[in-house]
Amino acid sequence: MTLKPDEDLMRKILNVSIFLALTLLCMGRAHAEVEQQYPFWQLVVKSYLIVEGKISVPVAAIRKAEQDGDHHYVVVKVKVSKVLKGNLESEDFNFRYYTDTEQYGGVSREKIISLRGKPVVLFLQNVKEKYYLAAYVPETLQFASATLAASVQKEADLQEKLIQASDSYADGHVLHKESEVQSLVELMVDKRMDPAGAQTVYEAVIALGKKAVPTIIKYMDDRRKLTIPKITLDPWWPNAHEGLVHYGPETVTDVLSVALMVLTNEDLTAIYNGGTELERAEAVRIWKIYERRTYGKLAKH
Repeated sequence: MTLKPDEDLMRKILNVSIFLALTLLCMGRAHAEVEQQYPFWQLVVKSYLIVEGKISVPVAAIRKAEQDGDHHYVVVKVKVSKVLKGNLESEDFNFRYYTDTEQYGGVSREKIISLRGKPVVLFLQNVKEKYYLAAYVPETLQFASATLAASVQKEADLQEKLIQASDSYADGHVLHKESEVQSLVELMVDKRMDPAGAQTVYEAVIALGKKAVPTIIKYMDDRRKLTIPKITLDPWWPNAHEGLVHYGPETVTDVLSVALMVLTNEDLTAIYNGGTELERAEAVRIWKIYERRTYGKLAKH
């Protein structure tokens, strides 16, 4: 649905935007860069594995890709000195680095080359048993320090507590629109459902609104197969130029992650077209942490 803009409101927003822009200019580039940093909790929560160690970088392959414009994934070897989050069976492993990651705002070629052989902290995701940088942001590869390691471990410990707190809160309360969410989930797996009906059900979940986000999260750890593994929506991101977006979720967990993405404007998980059981388990954990940070005690800080 497209809403007509309120002209008075738009003028106020414009005036505030101009004021903020001038303020940032006066405060200097350094402060502006700090403001633009990726949220640290999201960096930790999106990382299946966070390690400290040294990397061996295939410089020649990266330079060749840069020169030829033929970008691809290269293997970066890691010698681990400390595991900050997750588990590893060996201190030697590797991850895949896309040679044009910087085009999407991620770790640049110059940065990864400059840090070879130096102590670094890596924030990594696990996709089908292969490791990749956790997000398209420069902070996924940082120079190691005791302060950074302590911050990672503190945040990782907090997130484990938030998962427990989310479970405890959900089990002890009847949440907003809970009966509606339960009914809609059951319709998703009803064998009598047809494509048009399934689309209506998926849209009905989103129509419950932001207040229903904690309830949706409570019921998303459901691996039952959808009767109709397809949903079509308008783009959820601002200023989108694309038309309709088609997703291929396979389970209840998958389609509820789509609903949560739309309702929160947060792209925290990537199982909208299905995923592994590990990816689904991580998605549930991530959204529980989001729920407590947004709707729990931390929402006040």
